[in-house]
Amino acid sequence: MLPFFVFLLSCYSVNYGYAYLRDYIGFNCPNFDLLSDSRKNYVLKNIIKGLYLPVLVVCGGILLGPSALKLRTFNNTIIRCLAGMYVSNDLIGLYRVEELPTTTKMHHSISLVFLFIAWVVDFQTNNFAQLLLFYCYFSAISFPVNLYLGLRLCYSEPLPRLRSIAKWSYLVCLLINWWLQFSLIEYSTDTLAYLFLLLFIVYDDIILLRWLWLGKRRSE
Repeated sequence: MLPFFVFLLSCYSVNYGYAYLRDYIGFNCPNFDLLSDSRKNYVLKNIIKGLYLPVLVVCGGILLGPSALKLRTFNNTIIRCLAGMYVSNDLIGLYRVEELPTTTKMHHSISLVFLFIAWVVDFQTNNFAQLLLFYCYFSAISFPVNLYLGLRLCYSEPLPRLRSIAKWSYLVCLLINWWLQFSLIEYSTDTLAYLFLLLFIVYDDIILLRWLWLGKRRSE
């Protein structure tokens, strides 16, 4: 019950954040007012997520890190609450942003599926649940990507330093993630189903990573 309540509260807070941040960015970034409503929401979605994820990284590291790394114990309630907060950004993004790329829509939809699974599985005994936890945590560390995706549309000049931080953090986090997945996996029907769903997220990650490094066109 608590994780669901936290999820609803987080959805409300993120949704409210669109209105608050819209006024703030509109006042400080003149280019923002030149964007269409859909693009404005795209900017807001990414900036909010880019500010929210580091909070979750710190909270997760403090509340889960010591017990998970030293004792190999996983607190289901804390994980489910943090998972709800993580996915709330994706759900509100699907609701708010009309012209998201198809791969991003699929990414966010799969995240919702994983959230529902996280609410019922035991992270202490389930291998794929632990793999999912690690994947989400290291994905959250690459929050500069979201900040860059949003802020790049707010300024006339490019943001080379932020882009560099974004592409390197994204690359390192993805490599660590993929290494952990294949190093820690215990093959079973559940984990194979998990890997199948994860492929949709990995595909979107690769498309975004290629765009950050090579400038290949994204349909945003």
